[in-house]
Amino acid sequence: MTFVPLSLKNLSMTKRILVVEDDTSIRELLVELLESEGYSVASAVNGLEGLKYLQTQVSPDLILIDLMMPVMDGYSFRSEQLKNALWSKIPTVVMSAEANAKEKMKNFQITAFLSKPVELDTILKTVAQYS
Repeated sequence: MTFVPLSLKNLSMTKRILVVEDDTSIRELLVELLESEGYSVASAVNGLEGLKYLQTQVSPDLILIDLMMPVMDGYSFRSEQLKNALWSKIPTVVMSAEANAKEKMKNFQITAFLSKPVELDTILKTVAQYS
């Protein structure tokens, strides 16, 4: 498993974010950006690792997820997330460059949708708003 665990330092005060993104450069950029803003950030490279994280770690305050990933995509992740009463309450922000993705996500009860490419300020505002 390659997700990075959340820091236990100031766990009660720090907002926790889970980033699920298969693109290494995007994932690392998001982790660095969010950590620089004071968030505790964990990351997973696909939906399956994201689910394993939810099963084994403290629940995050927000999930930021890509849709198109190998192993388990964002659609499948969100479907599984919605089946669990605790996980389904976690605000989930979807990021995607896929055509019609926002329309396809209508029945997935997402918190917000961001079209890629996304401005960093937009990501920060969205995370701050929903975490």
